[in-house]
Amino acid sequence: MLHTREIPREVWSDYLTLVSAIEKDHRVRVQADGPDFGEQTVAASLPLVDIYVEEKGSDEGAIEVTVGRPGREITHRILRPLRVYTAESDSGDIECLDIEDEDHVKTLIFFEPQMVEELLPQSHAQPPSPA
Repeated sequence: MLHTREIPREVWSDYLTLVSAIEKDHRVRVQADGPDFGEQTVAASLPLVDIYVEEKGSDEGAIEVTVGRPGREITHRILRPLRVYTAESDSGDIECLDIEDEDHVKTLIFFEPQMVEELLPQSHAQPPSPA
């Protein structure tokens, strides 16, 4: 069962920084859904690089979501966010972040289930050769 809660605006920056650190390299799907353009996939099955709130300048308050691999990154920007929601499983795993803006556009960041192989440490050791 999923539990949804709104993240208070005053902790957006700290919360998104924490999510970025914990979920870095987790595969995500980013979708935008708006009244003018419907549902569109921005990125699918790419590793999370960063989610942060712009703290200074003309874009202060904007939220940026960056996914991909070095040299092939995609950044999606939410310029005037109003609300941030998180949907978590019973175990506390984040299933989805929902960021809604002033234009009634939702940016949904779905955290894809990880495969067992992705959770195991990569070993460079060669298996023993048969005698």
